[in-house]
Amino acid sequence: MSYSITQESRIGGRKINQDRATWLATEDTVLMIVADGMGGHLHGEIAAQLAIDIIGECFRREAAPRLTDPATFLANALRHAHERIVRHAADCRIAQHAAPRTTCIACIVQDGQATWAHAGDSRLYLVHGRADGRQRVLQTRDHSVVQRLVDDGMISREQAASHPMRNRVFSCLGGSIEPQIELSDPAPLQDGDLIALCTDGAWSPLGEALATELARSPLTSTVPNLLDAAERAAGPGADNLTLIAMRWEAPDPDGDTIILQIGEADPQALPTISDDDIDRAVADIRSRLPYTTNGATP
Repeated sequence: MSYSITQESRIGGRKINQDRATWLATEDTVLMIVADGMGGHLHGEIAAQLAIDIIGECFRREAAPRLTDPATFLANALRHAHERIVRHAADCRIAQHAAPRTTCIACIVQDGQATWAHAGDSRLYLVHGRADGRQRVLQTRDHSVVQRLVDDGMISREQAASHPMRNRVFSCLGGSIEPQIELSDPAPLQDGDLIALCTDGAWSPLGEALATELARSPLTSTVPNLLDAAERAAGPGADNLTLIAMRWEAPDPDGDTIILQIGEADPQALPTISDDDIDRAVADIRSRLPYTTNGATP
């Protein structure tokens, strides 16, 4: 496979960053994940971290070096993450109304096709074509109150951008309600296609421009530039912003190569994560947060 990937996450105007993102790869398969810990719920950043860790661990275990069925993998992995977050809340005796929750979008690229699954309003954009005026943009449908209002014709897309309930989602990982996990059909990739996964802090200020602008320059420059633009547009109250973008290249007839352009550590160097490792990571995160394990503010 031949591709490039860049990722970046920023705190915006918030006190902590509740976004989490990573990507992992084997010779045959790539996994990208973005999770947005939900504000208003305690331990949102832990829920996001657990989602990343559990889905990543499922990938390490099952992609050897390819997945038998990417869609089934994604559905099962997101459900496992949901169950682990629920168990964390129970272990910490957190009331259901305040239990940790996170949105999540995950994408598998294998055999020249992309398959994705999501819960909530973290988005995936698929941009077919280069910056020649002939782009076609596909995007996930938000599991949100305002998306339903738009679908029902009660408000316009322009009104949705400033609607007071624009941050209310009806599907997520964590909490007492089973998540609605939406799966895509496999989407064939063409040379130069772009895949972008992002949190609402990145897409909300920019809209579809976030996806179309990615094609104009190398990802190593467009990803940080777009996050700069989103922060400026959102102002001092900017949400956390996270973006992973992949540019797919047609297979090399002389032999496949993998091109890595990343904003963080090489994902192939990441160790296998055990339940004990996850528990220690959760304990470390909680020790640095301004509330106790039972959710009470000092």
